[in-house]
Amino acid sequence: MFKLTRLVTLADPAALDSLADEARVLAATHGAWRRLVAATLPGSHFGGDLIVHGAFDSAEQRDAFGAVLATLLAGAPVASVDGADYQGSPDGKRDPDLANGVYRVLLLSVDEGSDPEVVAQFEAETRMMPHYIPAIRNWQLSRADAAFGERRWTHVWEQEYRDSEGLLGPYMLHPYHWARIDRWFDPECPDRIVDARLCHSFCTLEASVL
Repeated sequence: MFKLTRLVTLADPAALDSLADEARVLAATHGAWRRLVAATLPGSHFGGDLIVHGAFDSAEQRDAFGAVLATLLAGAPVASVDGADYQGSPDGKRDPDLANGVYRVLLLSVDEGSDPEVVAQFEAETRMMPHYIPAIRNWQLSRADAAFGERRWTHVWEQEYRDSEGLLGPYMLHPYHWARIDRWFDPECPDRIVDARLCHSFCTLEASVL
């Protein structure tokens, strides 16, 4: 599965609906067999105004869509774009038929030169989150093939929830989150390997895209 996610920040919020419509058409015509184009929900952090997400059968399809999308997003209504191209492999699904839920994506950047074994431990602990936090219904952690925007994004951490309460409550406040995961992000902790600049974004979804 070859995936693409872009978080689009608009200079002109009034352009959101028309831009979203154009992105949906482009995703469909370029063979995205899973696609999500939706406005972000309040509470996103450097998450943009619009999420554009697609899954493709080949890197060629993904890259072709990425090229035409870049042209679309180069227009005046867009202030900035963060995102990544990556190869998603299903990590876990509790609700493969999840509908009318919430999709969340976190773009993060692990420090260059980090010990590969330490990075692997960070990834393993992140993938264990759903074991402790059942509010996470579907999930996927991927390494980025290419990054766009403010940072050299290295990882894409995606989850799906039944509603935003699952993300903002059980996920954010769970002891496993702050006791095991936060240390990778905490600048005062010697275990920190993740840049403080993150993109945390979420939106509603009609059907699961993971």
